[in-house]
Amino acid sequence: MGAALTLAVAAAVLLGSSDFFAARAARTTASITVTRTAVLTSVVLSPLLLLIVDSHWLLKDSILGGIGGLTMITGLMLLYHGYSVARMGVVAPLSSVLLATVPVVWDFVNGIRPGLVSGIGMGVGVIALVLTSYTPGGSGSASKGALLGLASGLAFGIAFTVLGQVSEPAGLAPSVVQRGSGIALLVIIGLIRKQQFIAEGLALTRGVIAGILGLMGIAALQLAFRNGEAGPVSVASSQFATVAVVLSVLFNRERMRWWQAIGVGATALAVALIATGS
Repeated sequence: MGAALTLAVAAAVLLGSSDFFAARAARTTASITVTRTAVLTSVVLSPLLLLIVDSHWLLKDSILGGIGGLTMITGLMLLYHGYSVARMGVVAPLSSVLLATVPVVWDFVNGIRPGLVSGIGMGVGVIALVLTSYTPGGSGSASKGALLGLASGLAFGIAFTVLGQVSEPAGLAPSVVQRGSGIALLVIIGLIRKQQFIAEGLALTRGVIAGILGLMGIAALQLAFRNGEAGPVSVASSQFATVAVVLSVLFNRERMRWWQAIGVGATALAVALIATGS
C-alpha cells in the first residue's frame, strides 16, 4: 500500500494544482471553455502515458475508462453549475465528501475492510475535506446548491470507483480512453451551446498547464489504484481540494480561515494514519 499511497498523494498534488490553474483561467473565460481547453490538451498528450508502463487495449477496461471520463466531466459540469446558483461553501463540501465516500462504500459492499488505524485515517480525511472546502458568504439557493453538490460528488465518486476497477494488464490505456470520452462530451456540449471552443490569451496558457497537470494526476491516480485498495486511494487523492486551497492562499493572496488551517493539518494526519494502518 506504500506505493499506492505515495501515488495517491502525488495525484492529489497534481489534480489540486490543475484545479488551481483552471480556476485562475476561469476568471476571464467561461469555465466550460477552460475545461475543454484543459481536457483537449490532455487528450493530445495522453498517448505518452503508454510509454510509462506496459498497457493493453482490453475491451472491458476501455469501457470502464470511457465511463470514468463521462462521469468525471459530468461531475465537473454539475459542480460548476452548483457554484453558479449557490454558495461554494454549500456545494464544495458535499461534493468532496461524496467523492471520497462512494469508493469506500464500494469497497465495503465487496467485502474489503480497512484496518482500524487506516479506517480512522479515512474518516479524518473526509472531515478534512469539509473543513478545507467550506467558505462562508455568497448568495443563492442552498437547496439547489446542496442537490448539485451531492450530484457532482456522486458523479466524481463513480468516476473514481470505476477507474479503480481497471485491471492491471490494461496499464494506462484506460486513462487515454477516459480523456477521449471526456473531450467528446465537451465537444458535443460546445456544438449545442455554440460557445467559445478554446480559451485565448493568458487563459489559454493556464488551461494548457491545467491540462498537463490533470493528465499527470489521472495517470498517478490510475497507477495508485493498481497498487492499492480503492477506498484509501480515493480518500488520499481526494485531498486535492486542500492543495487547491493552499495554492490559492500562497499565490492568490486569499485568506485561510482558521477551520481551513485545521483542515490542512487534518489532511496530513489522515494520510499519515492511512500509511500507518496499511
